[in-house]
Amino acid sequence: MTNEEEKQCKRLGNLKDTVSAEEAIEEMGCRMGNYVPSNLAHIRKHNPELAVVIKELDRVLVEDGALDRKTKRLIALACVAVRMCEDCVYPQAKVAINYGATKEEIIEAMHVAVVVGGVPSWSVAKRGLTQVFNELDGTNEKVVENTP
Repeated sequence: MTNEEEKQCKRLGNLKDTVSAEEAIEEMGCRMGNYVPSNLAHIRKHNPELAVVIKELDRVLVEDGALDRKTKRLIALACVAVRMCEDCVYPQAKVAINYGATKEEIIEAMHVAVVVGGVPSWSVAKRGLTQVFNELDGTNEKVVENTP
């Protein structure tokens, strides 16, 4: 690209110059049913610019389009399970529930994860799933390790 071509490119300001990390995370939390995952809170504190970028990327998940936001979160749940992100399962399931997902829909999304990623996908997800299912059921049951 020549200097002349570069001069013709429109320069936009950076979103971080107009939106703070606090505002970005506050908006995301509001749009996810007044829930801010601990990972986002950590990013806000330690990498505020990234928090603003994630807010923009997350827009596709918090707005209805060809797919409604509940379906998108169920897809995201299956994706994070297949990617083996244990800390990501609960937040995705929690937001899916905030968007109206049922326990049965979450289990079915996890069936997809197991078909695509194998049984380890369920193993990675079991703590987060147990936590969110307990919240739905109003119980305090813990995940028991090494049970048959």
